[in-house]
Amino acid sequence: MTTYSEKVLQAIHEENLAEAQLMLTKALHNDDEDILADLGDELLSLGFLEEAQRVFQELVSLFPEVDGLNIPLAEIAIEDNRIDDAFEYLEKISKDSDSYVQGLLVTADLYQVLGIPEVSESKLKEAQQLMPDETLIVFALGELYFTNGQFKEAIEAYQELLNKEVTTISSVSINERLGSSLSMLGEFEESIPYYEHALREGQTDDRLFQLAFTYIQLEDNQKAIILLQQLRMLNPHYHSLYLFLAEALQEEEMLTEAKEVLDEGIKENPYQVELYQFASENAYRLHDVQRAESLLIEALALEEKKDETLLTLSNLYLNEERFEEVIESLKQMEETSHPYAEWNLAHANNALENFELAKSHYQKAAQELSHEPEFLKEYGLFLREEGEIDSSRELLQQYLHYEPTDSEVISFLEDTDER
Repeated sequence: MTTYSEKVLQAIHEENLAEAQLMLTKALHNDDEDILADLGDELLSLGFLEEAQRVFQELVSLFPEVDGLNIPLAEIAIEDNRIDDAFEYLEKISKDSDSYVQGLLVTADLYQVLGIPEVSESKLKEAQQLMPDETLIVFALGELYFTNGQFKEAIEAYQELLNKEVTTISSVSINERLGSSLSMLGEFEESIPYYEHALREGQTDDRLFQLAFTYIQLEDNQKAIILLQQLRMLNPHYHSLYLFLAEALQEEEMLTEAKEVLDEGIKENPYQVELYQFASENAYRLHDVQRAESLLIEALALEEKKDETLLTLSNLYLNEERFEEVIESLKQMEETSHPYAEWNLAHANNALENFELAKSHYQKAAQELSHEPEFLKEYGLFLREEGEIDSSRELLQQYLHYEPTDSEVISFLEDTDER
């Protein structure tokens, strides 16, 4: 005979919520406690929190001595952001209760929600002392460390699980987590076997992308390209793939293929500024100056990273010797004192024979670019033309620390020394 609890779940499956509410009321009055407990767990897993709460509150009223019933009520309160209620439920679980360890795990979750990971850790370690062989506690510690960026500690926890031949908990791949933790520490080579193992467990978009990203960090572009092309075929809506795939293709001098990927990426996600910026760079390398310019102008319309785009646009104009447009583009920047913008303004004004303006911009740029060899040389040669020989010599001597074999500069310095 079908129970009312089963009818509740059937109605939910059929998306008949009014019927589900009616059957729930009947279940609370007619079904026994074991069936109701199973119903509460099922409703909780399906996300029907209010209905699950009704079930567990009914069970608590029938069996107030069973303090473990407060745990799902605490979990529901946490989901509803009723923090005080959650604490109240958890405080009802005594230390000698069979449910105490489970209560510690939920308490750890609660403190994590509150942003107090130190207390979460202490609760989990207390639980681990009581149940040292419980893999769920080791996993919870690993997840806590992973979330908080404590990747060395996370690696220890995940490795302990793998040593016990535990590869998946709550649909989370331990191999994937271990690979991610190693990758976050910059240990890309070591992370690859774990990512590959996770892929063998089950192919997902994220796993393909993570492994491809790791190969990019190792400058193994060919393997990255294969994985990202595979991901592109499986899920063209995975927006993160396009920029990385285009960069890998460009690194391999596959510029036409990179253009195709970038065009598709912009169609998929027309609001990602970085796609336009990189597509512009790629177009310029394909000698399509007009398209490179138009892509940057399109990027400006998105109203994000405008200064970065304007600076890139000024670089394009500078390379094309369109000096008036260099100046006009940089006037639109919000951060007017950007050192590379000052350098471009100096270069453009010098080319337009606005020497006093050029000198002013060189001086401003020099405050931040004393480490930039190309700037030191350009500024030094400018000062030479302005007749400021001592200042010029000082800058060019600095430049030779970076480029000691530059014969042009060596010859100039020898010439000034002879004078």
